[in-house]
Amino acid sequence: MKISIVNQQRLKRLNLKELELTLKLIGKNLNISSKNMSLVVCDNDFIKNLNKKYFNKNTVTDVISFPLTDKFDKNDLGEIVVSLEEAVLRAKDYGNTWKEEFTLYLIHGILHLLGYEDSNLKNKKVMDQKQQEVLRIICKSKS
Repeated sequence: MKISIVNQQRLKRLNLKELELTLKLIGKNLNISSKNMSLVVCDNDFIKNLNKKYFNKNTVTDVISFPLTDKFDKNDLGEIVVSLEEAVLRAKDYGNTWKEEFTLYLIHGILHLLGYEDSNLKNKKVMDQKQQEVLRIICKSKS
């Protein structure tokens, strides 16, 4: 899996090698090891601006996915943008570490690149189950 990572935030120091390993583990578990993707790690202001610009929503969100729809290169999945700030803030609400919450956002974003949707209850349930399944495997692999 070829991964391009851009770090736009200054809240936490990121170990980019560890992050790339996490993304590769996610890719392996989703059978997309031969695919390419981009990741932007940002703060809440950055993701709020994207959410407003592309979705006309003036709110913070945790992750935004931009799947490649032109299919120019079938190995390119697209780009995900993840707010590390939101992961830090929400982790406490869900009893997770910020790294676990951040990893969940990564999985969620990649699932959107793969076509999973959470716009209705039925699809959300399927997506949530897949997220939790991959998260359990990733957490076991890291321990």
